[in-house]
Amino acid sequence: MSDRVARPEVPPKTELAKRLREIRHALGDPERGSFAATVGVSKTTLASYERGESEPTASALASYQQQYGVNIAWVLTGEGALFADPPRHSAAAPSPAIDPDVFRAVGRLVLKVYKDVGIKLPPDALLDEQAGAYNALIARAEDPRDIAELTALLPWLEARLRKSLAAAAAEPGSGKHAG
Repeated sequence: MSDRVARPEVPPKTELAKRLREIRHALGDPERGSFAATVGVSKTTLASYERGESEPTASALASYQQQYGVNIAWVLTGEGALFADPPRHSAAAPSPAIDPDVFRAVGRLVLKVYKDVGIKLPPDALLDEQAGAYNALIARAEDPRDIAELTALLPWLEARLRKSLAAAAAEPGSGKHAG
């Protein structure tokens, strides 16, 4: 058991940042890294959004809408309902059990993509990336219990990882530079 205590969250500097943080809280407070993966940004970038140090890109906002049914007008203005559609993954919905074969396939895929771009991660960081990628895969699936659907989505996941790494490599301070 770890004696580490999580640092308290820094209060948001802007109303937009407050609303972005509220979205994650409304979805059951998923871990920041895995949530960031589902919206296609790094954990650091999501933290910057939620602190109000930077504003989300249009593609990140589109991911909030596509993945979670978030009302973009609410995000931008605070007017209307948080969700345009009911959340696809609410805290009340039970999480599907992790399929070991799919999880291993995702792990091999993450390892391959990182190796292809010349990034070697420490074991814990690699596991974090694998978990985030698996969560993104589950979030993308219409039926997260359908192994055939999850397997069919692996090429999408690979493309998403490559795109995310290319964007992160271009982003100062992301720590994801080939080397």
